[in-house]
Amino acid sequence: MKWLLVNPRPDEFSVMGKFEKVMVPFIPMGLAYLAACLEEAGAEVSVYDGFASPGRALLKTAVDYQPQVIGISCLTPTADALKNMVPALRKACPGVKIVLGNIHATLFAKELLEQGLADYVVHGEAERTVQSLDAFLEGKGDLEEVQGLSFIQDGRVWTNPEPEPLQDLDSLPLPAWRHFDLDQYIAPPLFAFKKRLLPVLASRGCPYRCYFCAQNVMSPTLRRRDMVKVADEIEAVHHETGVDLFWFCDAIFPLTQKDAEGFCREMTKRGLHKKIQWITETRVDLVDRPLLRMLKQAGLSMVLFGLESGDQEVLSRIKQGVTLEAGAKAVAAARAERVTTLGLFMLGLPGETRQTMEKTIAFAQRIGLDFAKFNRAAPYPGSKFFDDVYAAGDLPPWEMFSANYEPRDGEGIVYSPEGVSDEELVRLHKKAFFRFYVRPGLIARHLASGRISPWNMAKGGGVIVKSFLEENARRLLFSK
Repeated sequence: MKWLLVNPRPDEFSVMGKFEKVMVPFIPMGLAYLAACLEEAGAEVSVYDGFASPGRALLKTAVDYQPQVIGISCLTPTADALKNMVPALRKACPGVKIVLGNIHATLFAKELLEQGLADYVVHGEAERTVQSLDAFLEGKGDLEEVQGLSFIQDGRVWTNPEPEPLQDLDSLPLPAWRHFDLDQYIAPPLFAFKKRLLPVLASRGCPYRCYFCAQNVMSPTLRRRDMVKVADEIEAVHHETGVDLFWFCDAIFPLTQKDAEGFCREMTKRGLHKKIQWITETRVDLVDRPLLRMLKQAGLSMVLFGLESGDQEVLSRIKQGVTLEAGAKAVAAARAERVTTLGLFMLGLPGETRQTMEKTIAFAQRIGLDFAKFNRAAPYPGSKFFDDVYAAGDLPPWEMFSANYEPRDGEGIVYSPEGVSDEELVRLHKKAFFRFYVRPGLIARHLASGRISPWNMAKGGGVIVKSFLEENARRLLFSK
């Protein structure tokens, strides 16, 4: 079959916000894996990434390519755009079959099918499912034998049994990066590199169950790859593409001391530590100076820490299992080993107040982070957070998630904790970025290190300052 795989940009059919100017596309690794697996099965494949394509080119791409099947990655923030996108694609490509996948489609397969927004929905990790579906569409096999698939038959939605999670991740073909213009995928400013960036995956699943995280819907069991094969992949991709910056998009990497030692040994033995830099994310209670030193020697350049909050009661409430002291200690260890740090925080978690969020902002400033990212807490489907809010009857329609990019005066906020208005949450969110980044000491540190160019610093800083000042001017105006 002839497939077009789509990573949809919601503003092709709806609206994004002014922060677009400092956003950069992340290459969709899931579609690269699916493309490789479909080609392995004999299908013809093209990939469209709306975030890396100039203009609103999806319909033109579909018209020119005329696929038999269009597979769309369906995340919650892009789901509402399907209402216009799918009818437009059906009109552009008469007779085309629409296949939805990814976490939102997995969770809301019945609703999406009943609304006519898909012919098929693939659940969870879909590499083997799409191969079986392609065979069925080619006239080989029965639809009921395609595991992990939902569809409408005889006027009702049917869901086939889920397949067992793929245990041997190294049996998958390598992601088909040839379908992407890699020059479009430059590391975001927060990663402090102005060069091409590609993801690599050393595991699927996570042994932890964070309150706000939904990734275990897609990968319910933990599986790890052979570190030799991971190094093989990095070496091969570097040789073929020239990319020398990689990002581990695992929930946590490395997961074990054995994995750390095995990976670092392979990187140094092959001399890759002199050619390649890499970025990873981990928990603050899983690192110390000796581990970070070993990782640094193997090419680690930046580590992302999920610090989440600067209030211990909030951390305990969301069962994060870490302390503020552990967070500060991990950041200090990374700085001592000259590893760049990026702290990830959430504002507006259940039970939060203005005071606890102010503590988070102050904590981020105090512990010596190089960069920080503050997100408004959102109860995304698949998380315990979502289940609790939904059970309480406080959740708006899921379409509201698509407005979460650019709320105005609180409009579009999916969730704010009791006692905190939507407007207050927006104001604190903007204040967090302003307070963290508009500091003479931090600016001087970044300029001295060369981590961020003056141009990028001015561009990003301008957006932060303008947004903060506009919010405060609006607040003063309407408080009179």
